[in-house]
Amino acid sequence: MSRHSAGEKIERKRDILLKIIAISGELPSYLISMIIGSSSYAASLVTTLKKEGYIHVRSKDGLRGYILSRKGKTYLLSHYEADMRDYLTGARETNHIKSEKEKRLRLHRMSLAWTHFFMQGCYIFPSQKPKIFSDAFFIKRETGTYYGSQELKEGADKIKASRACGLFLKNGEAFVVYQTMENLLKWAKKTEYAMRAWVEGKALRHNLSWGSDAMFLGNSMAFLLQILKSTGGLKNQLFQVDDTYEHYYYVPCLAIFSVIQTDLIVDGKTTKYFEKFLYTMLDDIETQGFSVHAGYIKQRRVYFCYEMELKHLIQVKMDLERRGNGVVVCLDYQAETLKEYFGEEVEMMVLVCQKVKQYLDMQRS
Repeated sequence: MSRHSAGEKIERKRDILLKIIAISGELPSYLISMIIGSSSYAASLVTTLKKEGYIHVRSKDGLRGYILSRKGKTYLLSHYEADMRDYLTGARETNHIKSEKEKRLRLHRMSLAWTHFFMQGCYIFPSQKPKIFSDAFFIKRETGTYYGSQELKEGADKIKASRACGLFLKNGEAFVVYQTMENLLKWAKKTEYAMRAWVEGKALRHNLSWGSDAMFLGNSMAFLLQILKSTGGLKNQLFQVDDTYEHYYYVPCLAIFSVIQTDLIVDGKTTKYFEKFLYTMLDDIETQGFSVHAGYIKQRRVYFCYEMELKHLIQVKMDLERRGNGVVVCLDYQAETLKEYFGEEVEMMVLVCQKVKQYLDMQRS
């Protein structure tokens, strides 16, 4: 690689980092190395950006993050005006960063979602994607696209109080995204149902039937247990699985192989091939569509749980408790937590993510 092309690559990484800080408002410090791809280079780059006056560090109340300086904002607006205008001008939350812990935590939650979808190879910057709810927005695309809270709620007062942090689209499917981090979200059912209705209404105008599914991003697999066991808290103000959305999918944020889980959720064609492959391992297939289990192995019920749809997981647990032990099929990074949730006596059939990825890639080729 020539010195010139190497310099261009370094500049792109620097500018991508600055742009993600811009759309985040405040970027948690621990995300830097993930975005850059190298801890040592990330540290060097941050040091340079601080020294040159493009960013400032904010460390307060146990939170450490990076925000743009005036010089950083000016640089981005002059070089990437189309991408940055809606985040760095006017009375935007990302343009006027508050110092209160709760407001900073909200920005960190949004930033985690931005970073998660960026790491999954999705389009996140305005110049990469159609304007939300425009005619071009509804065209089916294989590359994932993520729209943040500011884009989703623009001009819609009735959904501004929603805890949703954005909207994710891929392969013609759409999911309202919530970033729960490591705490149960405050949950007002009426408000969140208004969010669902808002997205559904936009889709119906284009003869599409989506908007009824939600994707919850959490900081770890372990936090899944807290969500599944939630009863809404003492005042019934915290999230618990309800009927606001048809499906709730839990995806561990930034997990290396969570992109495999996401593909199995959103790619109907790929999922069909994958399930057909899994069915070959069963002795008998359950043909009743409403059944919780997929079939049998040695007369034991088999449950497909790799999508981690919350309502389905709860139904599986109830079925296991009522009918006796069975076999749970899941991805390797899900196994330990699901084993704890379903009980020690359940048998786990663990799918190795790397091999699943190879199989899916082969099906797409």
